Amino acid sequence: MNKVGIVSYGSGIPVCRLKVDDVIQVWKNTDLSLVKDQLGVIERAVLQPDEDVITLGVLAAQRALDKAPPCSLEALYLGTCTNPYDSRASAAIILEMLGCGYDAFCADVQFAGKSGTSALQIAYALVASGMAGNALAVGADTINRNTAPGDLTESYAGAGAAALLLGTENVIAHFDASFSCAADVADNIRPQGDRYIRSGMGLGSDKNSIGLEDQTRRAASGLMAKIHAQADDFDYVVFQQNLVSTPYSLGKHLGFTKAQIEPGIYAQSVGDAGAASPLLGLVNVLDQARPGERILLVSYGFGAGSDAIALTVTDAIEAYQKTNVPLRTLLEDKYYVDYGTSIKYEFKYLRPDYALTAYL
Repeated sequence: MNKVGIVSYGSGIPVCRLKVDDVIQVWKNTDLSLVKDQLGVIERAVLQPDEDVITLGVLAAQRALDKAPPCSLEALYLGTCTNPYDSRASAAIILEMLGCGYDAFCADVQFAGKSGTSALQIAYALVASGMAGNALAVGADTINRNTAPGDLTESYAGAGAAALLLGTENVIAHFDASFSCAADVADNIRPQGDRYIRSGMGLGSDKNSIGLEDQTRRAASGLMAKIHAQADDFDYVVFQQNLVSTPYSLGKHLGFTKAQIEPGIYAQSVGDAGAASPLLGLVNVLDQARPGERILLVSYGFGAGSDAIALTVTDAIEAYQKTNVPLRTLLEDKYYVDYGTSIKYEFKYLRPDYALTAYL
């Protein structure tokens, strides 16, 4: 039996960018040098009025399918915590927009920042069990549209999507093992009916230590114990990347080096992409990985826990990279907007429910 793994991948990043300077200049609620120099973010993605989780997910999925041999898609799972619909499956909309028919396993997975890797685990399980010949896992989020104006995280609340097609033929990175843990931690919450993500506790080291750090450590350590591996057995490690500083901090606690972490870093020009965050880091690594190299992928979702996945790159990666447009190139396709424009594009201005005159 052929090993199950990633056959192709794609990403979707908004072209609009907002410099963190512009946000902090308006609110003056944090130190600019803290965000740029310590947290590592210099700009973030801005959604245009016609962009959301669905459109970004379709863009990433289409790019993944365009680089794979023609196939009938048998499963599609979308991971997100900023679904534009409360009671409608965005995954089904993406499936139909891709023109892949109606006969497929298809559902939304909503477990905050780890929902993209959870979708990836489900896709792997379907293909490995023989229930599906192939499966597409999509992680997409619009953290920027779901972050309130003036929030301390607004300057680095971004958006993006990543899609990974799994199968058993022409695999560029096969799965070695997976491990997950779950914990009810109210570090961030978005109650029913609320648009904006709230912090369930004060920002700072205490919040990170009981959620992000503890759960990431549990999942990563659990997986390495399962496959009898250590940190230096991996060539790359990809963590949740709400900030550039986060992966380096997590890696330090787990014994990983800067050289293992740096190839996956991209958030300096996108910000927090939520469920897409770890998958985009994986895409960045696959753009430059060599045959035989090993990758550790570890996600985190607020109030959800952490997923850890180990992969090994195959010889097929070299041919794939020759025709692939890397994420770093896609990130250069951008133009800047000011803060007022970003607020308008992301529908954060309050307006009356009805027109007062014919010109409003």
